[in-house]
Amino acid sequence: QARAAAPGDAAQCRLAVIAMGKCGGHELNYVSDVDVIFVAEAAEGTDEDKAIRAATRLASHMMRICSETNVEGTIWPVDANLRPEGRNGPLVRTLSSHLAYYQRWAKTWEFQALLKARPVAGDLALGEEYVEALAPLVWQAAERENFVPDVQKMRRRVIENIPAGEVDRELKLGPGGLRDVEFAVQMLQLVHGRSDRSLRSGSTLVALQALGAGGYVGRVDAAQLDDAYRFLRSLEHRIQLYKLRRTHLVPEDDADLRRIGRSLGMRTEPITELGRAWKRHTSVVRRLHEKLFYRPLLDAVAQLAPGEARLSTEAARERLVALGYADPSAALRHLEALASGVTRKAAIQRTLLPVLLGWFADSADPDAGLLGFRKVSDALGKTPWYLRLLRDEGAAAENLARVLSAGRLAPDLLLRAPEAVALLGDQGGLEPRGRAHLEQEILAAVRRAEGAEHAVTVARGVRRREM
Repeated sequence: QARAAAPGDAAQCRLAVIAMGKCGGHELNYVSDVDVIFVAEAAEGTDEDKAIRAATRLASHMMRICSETNVEGTIWPVDANLRPEGRNGPLVRTLSSHLAYYQRWAKTWEFQALLKARPVAGDLALGEEYVEALAPLVWQAAERENFVPDVQKMRRRVIENIPAGEVDRELKLGPGGLRDVEFAVQMLQLVHGRSDRSLRSGSTLVALQALGAGGYVGRVDAAQLDDAYRFLRSLEHRIQLYKLRRTHLVPEDDADLRRIGRSLGMRTEPITELGRAWKRHTSVVRRLHEKLFYRPLLDAVAQLAPGEARLSTEAARERLVALGYADPSAALRHLEALASGVTRKAAIQRTLLPVLLGWFADSADPDAGLLGFRKVSDALGKTPWYLRLLRDEGAAAENLARVLSAGRLAPDLLLRAPEAVALLGDQGGLEPRGRAHLEQEILAAVRRAEGAEHAVTVARGVRRREM
């Protein structure tokens, strides 16, 4: 129909429609705008300026036909404001014009948006060219200066702009809402997806599953986020379906809440059950968003060059020499022992080690730091908490690197008191405690001991941990 509306010049151009947002990620609501970007090229033998004018008319006709309301309703409201320069930019650009914009002027959020780009209509071959041409720029975005802090600031600004009277009912943009899941997943994709192609998906849930499988997110955390996201999307659908209105506010009226609760299978006390379920899932999302989105390791990984983020033998050897390791061959053997294989443990080590190598190199003896890390990892790697602590909790990995680089005695002390490693996630745990505090702690531990021999053991354990 769009082509029929512009019969004179439509054949002068090749026009591709690129889906963005929820349409690009196969995540449309029942009531959604369809976000798109248009890319065009001149047909053979046609002047480029004429082709762009023809493509612009064709794209405008298509948007109007899809967005117009008639007796049968609207097909889809189409929104092209995610294009370069937004509503102030040209509706249609050539592929080279798109590339020039993203190479020179695009903001960080625009690369985040491109995670979901996929061709959906028009010249699909041209659409694929567009996605393939921009993909390297998307996966280099994390290398931009202040990338991680910028994305974090953007999420905070979104929350700050929610009206105070609506923030607790905002299902999409509010704290613990859908955006918290999406921002956390997309941040991890952009940081780790540079070296792991399995993370390159436009679907939030598919990407989350890949992050869990790859060890970037704990399995329990990934399952809980998946469950919460599915519940919040189901709640969003039920809210919108009633009057086919695009809204993301949870209603306050009891009749509306009862209807929504019953539609979600809550039959006994639908209002109470809905409130509890909503609170439970948003609490999970808030906690995990804070844990994943503000993970200290993210910024350190983002600052690595692409070759540094991968542990290929050649790239690793070159980096070890550049960082000042005295025996690169021995260091390589440690890396291979820690990170080779397809186990979950090895996958997490491959995330940690590129950053740890740099932290060890800041010490007087990086070789000793890496050797110490291997000793501790060999001894504690099978415990359920060790690698999870280093990946997820505060500055634990950096603190461990600093401790292991302090001297060759440090690994042995940690192995004698492995519970002391858990203190590394808490900066306060690294502060020396006074005599009175230690006396009180030892006396309390001794009182709980079963016999004199056990009392001596627990007292020595406190001493070892403090050392």
